[in-house]
Amino acid sequence: MSAPAWCLWLENTGFAVALKESVYLFPIVEGSHLLGMSVSVGLIFLLDLRLLRLAFRNEPVSRIMRQVAPWMTIGFALVFATGLALFAANATAAYVNWFFRLKLALVVLAGVNAAYYQVVYFPQMTQWDLAADIPRGPRVVAAVSIVCWALVIACGRTMAYEL
Repeated sequence: MSAPAWCLWLENTGFAVALKESVYLFPIVEGSHLLGMSVSVGLIFLLDLRLLRLAFRNEPVSRIMRQVAPWMTIGFALVFATGLALFAANATAAYVNWFFRLKLALVVLAGVNAAYYQVVYFPQMTQWDLAADIPRGPRVVAAVSIVCWALVIACGRTMAYEL
C-alpha cells in the first residue's frame, strides 16, 4: 500500500472520523497537544537556558535535570499520543504538507540531539554542574535544542494554515 493510500485509509478509520467530526473531542485532543507541548518544550527550554548559563546560574544542572525530566517525559508522551491522533484525523492533508514534513524532521533532529547529550554529556554532568563555564559541547547541544523546538512549534502553527 502506498503512503497516500495508507493516509487515506487512516483518516477513514472509525477513530479518525469520530475525532474529526466530534464537537468536543477534537478540541480536547488539540488542546491537550498544546498543553503537552508547553510542558515538555517549556521544561526543555528551562534546562537549555541553564546549560547556556542564561538562567538559574546558581542551580546545579543535574538538579534541574532530575526535577524536570519526569515532567518532560510526561509532556512528551502526551504530545506524541495526541499528535498521532491529530495526524490520523487529517493524514492525507498532513502528508502532503511540507511544514508537517519539516516539523517531523526537526523532531527527529531534536531527538538525536537529546540522545547525543544523554550519551556523551549526561554522564559528566556533575563534574561541571556549578562550573563558571560549562563546556562548549553541552552549550552547542542546548542551542541546537532551542532552535529545533522553536522551529517545531513554528511549523506546527504554520501547517494549520496549509491544511
